[in-house]
Amino acid sequence: MSIRTNMAIAACKATHRTMRMLGRTARAMPGMVALKIDGNIIEELARGHKTIVITGTNGKTTTTHIVQQAVINTYGTAAYDPSSTNLEQGIATTLCLDSTIGGKRGSDWAVIECDEGASKTILPAMHPQVMVVTNLYRDQVDRYTSWTTARDYIITAAKASPETVLVLDADCQVTASIADAVPNRVVWFGVECPVYEDGIADFDEHVECVECGAELDFGLRTFAHLGEYTCASCGRKHHQANIACTAISNESEKSCTLTLRIDGVEHVVDANVRAGYDVYNAVAAVAGLLTTGMEQEDVFQALAHFTHAAHRFEIFNINGTQTRLLLMKNTAGCNQLINMLQQEGEPPERLVCLLGAEIMDGITTDWIQDVRWEKICTPKTQVIVGGPKYEDMRDRLLRAGIQESNLRVQPNYAALVEELAAIGSPVTVIANCSTIEALRLELVRQYEPMDYWSE
Repeated sequence: MSIRTNMAIAACKATHRTMRMLGRTARAMPGMVALKIDGNIIEELARGHKTIVITGTNGKTTTTHIVQQAVINTYGTAAYDPSSTNLEQGIATTLCLDSTIGGKRGSDWAVIECDEGASKTILPAMHPQVMVVTNLYRDQVDRYTSWTTARDYIITAAKASPETVLVLDADCQVTASIADAVPNRVVWFGVECPVYEDGIADFDEHVECVECGAELDFGLRTFAHLGEYTCASCGRKHHQANIACTAISNESEKSCTLTLRIDGVEHVVDANVRAGYDVYNAVAAVAGLLTTGMEQEDVFQALAHFTHAAHRFEIFNINGTQTRLLLMKNTAGCNQLINMLQQEGEPPERLVCLLGAEIMDGITTDWIQDVRWEKICTPKTQVIVGGPKYEDMRDRLLRAGIQESNLRVQPNYAALVEELAAIGSPVTVIANCSTIEALRLELVRQYEPMDYWSE
């Protein structure tokens, strides 16, 4: 290993240590420093790792957490990022922190969450054994001008790593179309049963065929554009899944039981995910892990006992106010949060909606216009809006039916936490990436809950 690589690792570790002492998250900047010193640091440190990469528009963080916990439980250690920083800088940090300054790895395995756009550089550098693609929605229109832009990045990535086995969502026509353009072996996963009892927030949307633009027909539609689709115009149709969820039972607030068909054999397994869109993440993780060669029982154990990532259904007790954090990223994903809230019965009486437009969010906020806020907004709902783009959020919620007298603005996160502490009854926070991160940092500062960036 070159002196340049050794210097990059040392600089990354020193930057990380300094930033952690200052209370910073320390995931992107240390890797940025390392890449400045050695532009090939990811390739150098990935060499010899057994690697699984997880990408896709929605669900990659939860899928990654199931996978990394299974790998750690089974093999002892893994290089992974607990904060889900999924661009090149964060991945460089993950690999450097798992190595000695001399370049000796601490783990045989690397479990890498990867942004769709970053995949075109990460796969050629890492050559993973497996890459899981969860789904592809319209997302961050400033970066992905159409819903095939991210797909085309992944196609470029897969062609540069033809030995990587692709684990693709059979129910997502955009993800499935990757298989048409690459030489890689494909394993298919899917869901062959309803994931919600009723109240789907996006079933009135027409779905156009990614190949010819004609409207798709669905035998079963789970949500958004996912399901058992066919195109009468060009003949494109749904792939049979190798690994599929065929039934969901024993549903509770935090868990459920899944019947999984794996290569023709059904298994009934407990899953520490609630019924709904997270079922796809669970099946994606199972498919990815089995494709690496992990034993079924080890996979099932991890699925039953894994811990969700921060921001995903995290609940904080703020002086008696039970505050639940829900992360929204795009129209389709936010509609699934609304589906989930509808399934719980009465809509939340108190909402906090935070909106930002940082690079991690996508710099446009137009996507909130198509979210079905009307399904959870009533004349009695009490709402606080915040974040740099609170005006956009405020205007959309007023149009959704929130009474102006029941809506107030609080863009200051410290003051928002004080307001939450004074409420004394349950609050649901729906926020995008930058704003939920900022709120959580304030909660860490004031209330010292678990700091998920700790090494």
